[in-house]
Amino acid sequence: MILTVTMNPSIDTAYAIDHLVIDDVNRVTPKKTAGGKGLNVSRVLVQLGDDVLATGLLGGHAGAYLGNLMDDDHIPHRFTPIAGESRTCVALLHDGKQTELLESGPTVAPEELEVFLANYTELVADADCVTISGSLPKGVPADCYVGMVRTAAAAGKSVLLDTSGAALDAALEAEVKPTLIKPNLTEINGLLGTSFTPDDLPALKAALAADERFAGIPWVVVTMGGAGAVAFHDKKGYRVVTPPIPAVNATGSGDSTIAGFAHAIARGADDDEVLRCGNTCGKLNAMDPQTGHLVMDRWDEVCGAIQITEL
Repeated sequence: MILTVTMNPSIDTAYAIDHLVIDDVNRVTPKKTAGGKGLNVSRVLVQLGDDVLATGLLGGHAGAYLGNLMDDDHIPHRFTPIAGESRTCVALLHDGKQTELLESGPTVAPEELEVFLANYTELVADADCVTISGSLPKGVPADCYVGMVRTAAAAGKSVLLDTSGAALDAALEAEVKPTLIKPNLTEINGLLGTSFTPDDLPALKAALAADERFAGIPWVVVTMGGAGAVAFHDKKGYRVVTPPIPAVNATGSGDSTIAGFAHAIARGADDDEVLRCGNTCGKLNAMDPQTGHLVMDRWDEVCGAIQITEL
């Protein structure tokens, strides 16, 4: 079983209109999805046929509705209830653009977090692999993921961490490291204080090897948008070049990539299969208008076109 964690889920609401009229009425038909990076991961894993369980924090009427949306997507879930109302995030798709309105979410009380962590520890025991994705809600300390990674590692489980900012900084400084992290090139340059481009991969490899924060992390995958990715595993470096595709909706492609990595790692796949599976999922999500969903009938075509070479 793959356990996915979403600490700050949301009702993702998309309004598609041809033209946004400012200071007037715009009539729309909403498309609502159980959102949050970890739930995008969950949807893809369900599509891949994995045994998956989603967990995190849910609150109020919005949280109950999120549970219904997960049921509609056939995502098994066991979330910890909190008093605060789960958030709603709105995307306005208009004039060929996307404007987003993102709520910050509820504030979590210390006793609520304690209940969640006890639930998480119980669920980890039955998992083969754990994914932890996204931001932390208010009231949850930045080092919360550090303890969660430590719990998974103590149980002998692989744990994939996809976060940024203070939460990622804390994880990198911790003694116990996640199995995989997936910063993009901008984020890794920010962490290293560099300005590497996709043409500077040997220098990036050397910089990562020299930085003690990345020591002990088996998989460091750096995504580079249309330029593909570069990955480092067990002192080996890999350049991943992905085929050009007709992108429809790139939202959730990073989460889909994590799902593909988790799917392969949970099965004990080799390096080539891990990278091929993750990057295929990311590409297939971008080809589908639904976030966290793959165009599965293009799997063989896209997977076979991915080029992986050792640095």
